Amino acid sequence: MTLGPKEWQRWYKSNKPLPPESAPLPGEWETKCDGDKLKKMIVLRCFRTDRVNFAIRNYVEHYMKKEFIENKPTIWKDVFAETTNTEPIIFVLSPGVDPTETLKKLAEAR
Repeated sequence: MTLGPKEWQRWYKSNKPLPPESAPLPGEWETKCDGDKLKKMIVLRCFRTDRVNFAIRNYVEHYMKKEFIENKPTIWKDVFAETTNTEPIIFVLSPGVDPTETLKKLAEAR
């Protein structure tokens, strides 16, 4: 069965009942991916780059724990208490996040 552009367009624009990252792929592509969420993410990346972050969150939640995708407030005193002078703290920042002022306040308090 050859898929035409209409089937892909329907999947591309799908948002109800499921968004594209959760909706089955058109035609035989769902069986080609054989339930492999990573393969499905690769196909999604080709068509809907705007939905890849949602697919990654679903993937992490499915194969790991939900706690890895939840945003928790950082308690700097606890972070400081768990560190030593031989272990660096690595910050993974999101756009618009700047911990500089908070770190300066913690340094002044210490």
